[in-house]
Amino acid sequence: MRVGRSLSALFTGIVALTTATQSFAYDVLIVSNNDLNSTNPNRGSALLLAGALTCAEAQHACDLLQESLLPPPNNTGFSAGELVQALTSDKHGAALDRSQNIWVAGNSTCDVFSLDSQQRLVAQPKPSQENDDRLSALCTNSAPLARSNVTSYDTSRQIQVSTSNAGILQGFRDKFSWRFLGIKFAEPTTGDARFQVPTALKVAPNTTRSALEYGPYCAQAPDADNGHVVHTSEDCLQLNIYTPLVSFNGNADSEHKLPVMVFIHGGALNTGDSGPFSYNMTSNGFVGNSISNVYDGTNLVSYGGVVLVTINYRLTAFGWFNASNAALKDSLLALQWVQDNIGVFGGDSTKVTIFGESAGAIMVRFLLGTNPKYTSGLFSGAILESDLPIGSVFESSVLALNTSLTLATSLGCASNTSMALSASDVACVQNKSAADIALASLDLSITWMVTVDGDYVLTDFPSSVKEGQWARVPTVWASNECEGCYFLPFAANSSVAMFSQQLGAFFNQTVVQAITNDTALFPYSTAPPEDGISGSVLTVGRILTDFDLHCPMAYLASLEANVTDPIPSYKAVFATGLSSPLTPNTELCPGQVCHADELYWVFGTAETDGLYQPFSDVQLSTARDVMSRWTNFARTGNPNYVGASIQWAPYTGDNELVINATNTVQPYHVGQCDFFTNEVGFSFEKGL
Repeated sequence: MRVGRSLSALFTGIVALTTATQSFAYDVLIVSNNDLNSTNPNRGSALLLAGALTCAEAQHACDLLQESLLPPPNNTGFSAGELVQALTSDKHGAALDRSQNIWVAGNSTCDVFSLDSQQRLVAQPKPSQENDDRLSALCTNSAPLARSNVTSYDTSRQIQVSTSNAGILQGFRDKFSWRFLGIKFAEPTTGDARFQVPTALKVAPNTTRSALEYGPYCAQAPDADNGHVVHTSEDCLQLNIYTPLVSFNGNADSEHKLPVMVFIHGGALNTGDSGPFSYNMTSNGFVGNSISNVYDGTNLVSYGGVVLVTINYRLTAFGWFNASNAALKDSLLALQWVQDNIGVFGGDSTKVTIFGESAGAIMVRFLLGTNPKYTSGLFSGAILESDLPIGSVFESSVLALNTSLTLATSLGCASNTSMALSASDVACVQNKSAADIALASLDLSITWMVTVDGDYVLTDFPSSVKEGQWARVPTVWASNECEGCYFLPFAANSSVAMFSQQLGAFFNQTVVQAITNDTALFPYSTAPPEDGISGSVLTVGRILTDFDLHCPMAYLASLEANVTDPIPSYKAVFATGLSSPLTPNTELCPGQVCHADELYWVFGTAETDGLYQPFSDVQLSTARDVMSRWTNFARTGNPNYVGASIQWAPYTGDNELVINATNTVQPYHVGQCDFFTNEVGFSFEKGL
């Protein structure tokens, strides 16, 4: 069951609200003093009606929102100073002039809250219909903070917005954000549409569409992040929007639009979803049957002042079979939807940052390397968290079709003697059930990759950068300290004597010998144990981290910075993290910063998931710093925000930001990366 829908949607008054807001031509902005501190009893929020309303109109508009005019500050979770700061800052979309007055609640009618230096309340006489001031207004916001571990959200506080080509979308709000969930952007990909280019969903004008609950998972085999069940939907191309602002006054012309961040979920290109999932385990152990929504945007958008979009794309064979690159095209279509419609959600279509984790970061790299004629104008920056550049590469069409032939043979659609995938083979697979296709791909352990098709994808990523045939946008490359620990199949207390054998599972004997000989770089025999994990096992995990993620990402960051007319590129490593329900490993991840352990810093969802609460002062500082850097990058292309403890310069090979309690910029594992470059080498393409 997907959480999100209340038992009865409250439609009464919603149509009137839409009509009223269009008539008054104002925006509705959730203003807050959200400091990410779950123990702060004074985290408040209110609704700013940014427009020109009389006192009576303001009272009526608040009533339609199921709220009332806001009582005077200091009685609402805000101090007067905090409220002025929230209303005059341009970070969150209000940016009101300090000379502006605003309607708030009075004893019998309205009072005026003055934003001047005295932050005054000025009583107003009872307004007349003939002569009344027209001001913006503040309403209460009684909505609770959305929590993950629930069977349904409180969706009673609804609103409708009219989009450019997606109809009238009906969403709702929580304490800190407007939420529009499960918005389909493409027609179903069933039947003849399977494996094909997605078709934009056609919506008749003035069609009202519910956006109150998350949609289905895309078809995929069982996995830890999907409830361990087979999912079969092929009508799953949808996106979710979290925003502080909905606009009824032509926000496309506003000076105070918010940057947009479009997140692409992970799951090895085989599993995953943009919404909540069931879990019962973290790396810290069993926690009971729970629901996580790691990508919920309410804290990110309210603290960082951005609009968040999370998207779905076709997974496993459905996204890549027959060298189709269908999943890549799904992402491009979602980004085009954002361009067309994000203005009414307060978003600036000229400031769109794509970001993703694991397979989501892989998809971001695929998008960066896509033929610029398909990506021009769709995004202005990119953040890649835990990309695997040499594990998921750019593949020739010959090899991609051979992989598809393997799947077709397994499904009985091609004979064991077939040398090439035929049209009839493809037609046969198209007629197989979604469950059969997903399970066959799982049984074969297929690693799907993007195909160099000569149209959408012209060459591998390093070549596209060198040739200038890439997106050319500022980029952040981030990895975690021991990503490899998550993937190791070894016992935590394995002895030093097992080191060479364990390495042999990943490298040939020549490389194993070179590693064991270089004890200065790889001190496996003297490395101390940590949290019950032997030093030699941790050394294997960190070697794999460097080889598979950190060093190839560092290479690509350097490459972007060293071409003609370079683009700013930043490199970071998370040396502190919070165990994610997405990637539990109770054997080798306790005490380590494993795969996906940065996500709670980025989204601030440890609170809404009910984990690791309350934050320590250090944890709270880390969450604020990471969120500020990521959102300022989306705003300006630079991850350095006003007040940052340390300046983070574009990557030059020896100036990586190490994110922990203190933050430092240092040459991080440069020797290890030189070793792998010289002794092993990196391959970013296959069969080209």
